[in-house]
Amino acid sequence: MLLRRWTLATGTPHALATLTGFKLLPHRTLSSSPTQPEGPSKPFALEPLRDRSFVRVHGTDSVSFLQGLMTNDMRHFEHSRSLYAMFLRVNGRVFCDALIFRHPAAPAPATDFLLECDREVAPRLEKHLKLYRLRKKVTVLAEETYQPWVAFVPDSDEQRVVTLDGDITTGDRPDEDRVNLYKDPRLPRLGYRALIRDDTQAASMDRLLELVPGVIATDPQYTPFRYSLGVGEGETNLPDGKCFPLECNCDFLHGVSFHKGCYIGQELTARTYHTGVIRKRLMPVQFTDGLQALEGIPPEVLREAEIKNEDGAVVGKLRGYIAGHGMALLRVEKVLTGTTLALTVPGIPATIPCRTKKPFWWPNELNARS
Repeated sequence: MLLRRWTLATGTPHALATLTGFKLLPHRTLSSSPTQPEGPSKPFALEPLRDRSFVRVHGTDSVSFLQGLMTNDMRHFEHSRSLYAMFLRVNGRVFCDALIFRHPAAPAPATDFLLECDREVAPRLEKHLKLYRLRKKVTVLAEETYQPWVAFVPDSDEQRVVTLDGDITTGDRPDEDRVNLYKDPRLPRLGYRALIRDDTQAASMDRLLELVPGVIATDPQYTPFRYSLGVGEGETNLPDGKCFPLECNCDFLHGVSFHKGCYIGQELTARTYHTGVIRKRLMPVQFTDGLQALEGIPPEVLREAEIKNEDGAVVGKLRGYIAGHGMALLRVEKVLTGTTLALTVPGIPATIPCRTKKPFWWPNELNARS
């Protein structure tokens, strides 16, 4: 269910505003990607990410500190406000992924950052970072000031990108930092992240709706939308110690640099990249039958359920399911031939048919080094 946002152009705004309890605010201008046909702008869907939280890293050595612990290059902050990265274990397997933002109140040059990750992962990430702090002038702590929200366009056209025109920051005065918008650094189709100070206050919601014209989702929509695009995120899709960064499309999502210096887990990641062959990748899975059977299965059982091809050979494992959409770690060459796939779940005698596809944002040559 959606709570719709109306303006004076609807013809009956005042009655609707009274019913919804929202203040009438002007919409920002929208623009569509120039590669897409012109059409009516659709509103953004706005959704709180209650299962995500922040770890704050600040101090004079914060840039060099993070540079040695994650896959991406902190020098990107010289010309951007956010980036995507993964933290790895010493054996090269994924510890966790994170969206990293310049702190809204941080002056240039940036030495204050917010790391967004799964709420259940945040204490482990904080402990992981403190383990390597040593004598560096860095402070690592949990950050509860901001609540992450997402603004995206739930359009059936998966390649359509709608952007907000103009400056997406909220100003320089302290009383104007209730809402801070950041473009998602992974994929334009994922829209924006909004860092909201105290989203229980009406003033914060008014400010969000002023900056981003759209609707507030009362039911989860972002995760099924993200699954349909084939973008993994968090502990469910990227379980700690069970996958590698390139298998999780970290290279396709602008989350790894092959030109920076050493970092934890770098050796295996670089060697895999330079061989030019990644046999398994995280891919979207669509279910059309057997949905009722899937709804009643605990997530921990589904997470490692096997996916087989029509010959009965195992081609991958499920890494997340919601509302008919799934994420799976699949053998790319085995599943992009048009073969029929089937999910085998412990406790269910019948297999559940499914299908996959190559995400539109993947390069044409999957194993070609960029």
